[in-house]
Amino acid sequence: MGKNNKARRAAKAKKRANDRRQSGQGGSGWSGSDNRSQQNNGPMFSEQELAEYYLALAVLDGQSAKTPTKNEALDELDKLRPSAVTAEAERMMATLIGKNWESGWQPAELLRRGRSEASSAATGRLIALAIASDNAGRRATTLDSQWMTQIDRLDLPAVDGHGGWVSRWITTEGLAWSKAVRGIIDAIRVASSIPHLETLIPPPGSSRTGSAWPKARRSEKSAGADPVLEKIRNLLAKAESSEFEAEAAAFTGKAQQLMTRHAIDAATVERGTSDPDEAPIMIRVMIDPPYVDAKAVLLHVVAEANRCRAVTLSGLDMVSVVGFDSDLAAVEMLFTSLLVQAQSAMTDAARRAPAGTRVRSQAYRSSFLAGFANRIGDRLDEINAHVFNEAEAEVGSRFQLVLRDRSATVEDAFNDWFGDLTRKGVRGGYDHVGRASGQVAADQAQLGFGDLSDARNASDIDLTNAIDLTGIDPQSAIRR
Repeated sequence: MGKNNKARRAAKAKKRANDRRQSGQGGSGWSGSDNRSQQNNGPMFSEQELAEYYLALAVLDGQSAKTPTKNEALDELDKLRPSAVTAEAERMMATLIGKNWESGWQPAELLRRGRSEASSAATGRLIALAIASDNAGRRATTLDSQWMTQIDRLDLPAVDGHGGWVSRWITTEGLAWSKAVRGIIDAIRVASSIPHLETLIPPPGSSRTGSAWPKARRSEKSAGADPVLEKIRNLLAKAESSEFEAEAAAFTGKAQQLMTRHAIDAATVERGTSDPDEAPIMIRVMIDPPYVDAKAVLLHVVAEANRCRAVTLSGLDMVSVVGFDSDLAAVEMLFTSLLVQAQSAMTDAARRAPAGTRVRSQAYRSSFLAGFANRIGDRLDEINAHVFNEAEAEVGSRFQLVLRDRSATVEDAFNDWFGDLTRKGVRGGYDHVGRASGQVAADQAQLGFGDLSDARNASDIDLTNAIDLTGIDPQSAIRR
């Protein structure tokens, strides 16, 4: 919410109070004197109206010269009964949470933003309580299945569906009243400064039919019912848990092979044309700091290698990815696994290096991730070319027509949804050794073609074709 909107919200709160006074509907007195005397002698506002007004002004933080400063608003809030302030805070936050759903935000995204943007962990927990309270007040029949699944995975705090949760938060956190009020204001600030996003999951209370939300339709297979995707997931889990770099590399390479072959097999059975009932959809992938830009580059190259398109949402630490459902599911898994492997390689390098050396610097790590991402793109292209050649020898080239058609459909949807975009560089500085080291780590994370039939039909993968690059020195990589 912009500064002008916040000012208008505060003005509306004051206007509502004046309207009530003029119509004879004023609330209870707040100065402790006789109500009839207040009605006769001047304006009278209910404590709830005053709480709304000063909470809004505190969030506005005195941006207008005509409004009190935040400290003045806090002083006025201290004069009100705590129960009036907490009750109004609950009402304001419930309204804002509902508006956030209407603006395209999902529970996991809002919870993450609350925790990252709040000034304290306690405020982050208050936002989690607000989300939990909102969900407790809704019937399951008004919620999309994807929405319910996401809520279940968030491990939100327990609530009883009744009011008083802000007061209970204050008690649980052991906060003094003045600090609690600041936390409440901070939570309202975070919830009221949410930009609009594309709606990808039908929000509570909306129509839940797929035709009403063309960008959100996901199949049960993408949620884990597809046996091929499950096999890919298992391969990547093995890569992440392996203590041997060459073995992890083989598992990761095998996963990409299987992803590409899965798409080819699907194209082969489509009789040379795309399935008319399937269309591109959009997902959002959250990326945790630090080095969000460099990590986003990795997601971009993984998406493009698997017939998807991605765009970074500036300032939100998220990337929107457009593609067909099964491709998107594979992209999510491969990106997550590669990120784990890259971070593991950086951590290992820092553990072995003396304190204060360049491998611990921000420039080194950002460059490491950028080099890793660029080299991964090359390796994914190599693997795809190998699988394409094998498949063409087996079934002919007709599958390529279908894949090209699907890629063109994704491109058209991407352009329709996002229009003209701008490119930007990766922030974080540049370190040539870090970049070279990242490229070496990418080679280790994506090695060997192996036997695809083994990957499709067995859980044990033949690692004999894996190449061990663990002995490569970053300095020699630079010289090459």
